[in-house]
Amino acid sequence: MTKQSKKLILLESSLSSVVLTLVLCTINASALALDRAHTLNIYAWSDYFPKSLIDKFQTSSGIHVNLALLDSPGMAETVLSAGHSNYDIVTMNASPELGREIPKGFWRKLDNTHIPNARNADKQILGLLQTVDPGNQYAIPWMWGTIGMMYNRDKLKILAPNAPLDSLDLLFKKEWLSKVSGCGVNLLDVWGEFMPMVSRYLAQPRLSTDPVALAAVVEKLKEIRPFIRRIASSGYYEQLADGELCLSIGYSGDAIIARRMVTEGHTDLHIEYSYAKETVPFFIDSLVIPADSPNSSGAEAFINFVMQPEISAEVTRYIGFATGNATAMQLLAPAIRDNPIIYPPASVRDRMTLQPKYTPAEILVFSRIWQQFKANMLTSSTTH
Repeated sequence: MTKQSKKLILLESSLSSVVLTLVLCTINASALALDRAHTLNIYAWSDYFPKSLIDKFQTSSGIHVNLALLDSPGMAETVLSAGHSNYDIVTMNASPELGREIPKGFWRKLDNTHIPNARNADKQILGLLQTVDPGNQYAIPWMWGTIGMMYNRDKLKILAPNAPLDSLDLLFKKEWLSKVSGCGVNLLDVWGEFMPMVSRYLAQPRLSTDPVALAAVVEKLKEIRPFIRRIASSGYYEQLADGELCLSIGYSGDAIIARRMVTEGHTDLHIEYSYAKETVPFFIDSLVIPADSPNSSGAEAFINFVMQPEISAEVTRYIGFATGNATAMQLLAPAIRDNPIIYPPASVRDRMTLQPKYTPAEILVFSRIWQQFKANMLTSSTTH
């Protein structure tokens, strides 16, 4: 065999390998695309989609669901802003997150012809959503609720028998906080939820970067930090139910879950939830589809599925947050519809406030202060 013949054989062999590799890559890519069309990646708050719901959807649709736990809106925003997150549905807080993310092109416009059950959405909640989503083009309201004080009734009665359980004095006056700190106090790890509460407690119209106003907020944060055991938005309600914590700023639905855990655990703890007379933060968590979702049709199918009245009602029964599905209300038992933790009375609704929209510069300042607060490193120069 000549050298030329050997070269031709080697060249043909190499070309065959390249062609085979390209064919295999094409087959794998096609298989991956086909598989992705039958896979839905969801980024959501804990317990927002119970296993029973996921199982029903998977069985009826043939679409496999991967559920990732959303720990904070800030983290979700960071992940999504990088692009190619590979998520198809996210449960996102309406204000301020959606308000600043929609103009940046984070989300895909919804095609309600593919989501006929969107008509079940609560008109009043949709109206509030329009402040951040004009025309309700991007978001479907899923759950809504309030932020208040969750506490172990018996422990607080022993440690601070005359504590003001309907006032933020319980957290912001050392005379009370020092008495209960030994049994464990937690704050939600969301500056946008907690820092506005501090500013409202100080009688400020809103959280701002005004030097004098912000210095007062920082001083109050410094004052309470030694008495705070945890700063977390997940797991805290389990610790309340287990008796490891006795007081937390928390979500209304988490208070319901903590109570259920106490009942299921057959313990004699009593978890209560109270609204602060100074302010009642209010939130709407919505279902949105990332603009670069690899499976937007699957996402629309899932949203349409969960917006069925019975499915939405099932989640409210399980999690304890108020449903954004108006048609589901009639399927809820009076014990839920009339529960003041889930559906606050008019006197409380008058004090409910959505988070305002902050500028990028404000977000930078508040985020830095919050990180320093968590690390117990606040100083008098923090606001400079």
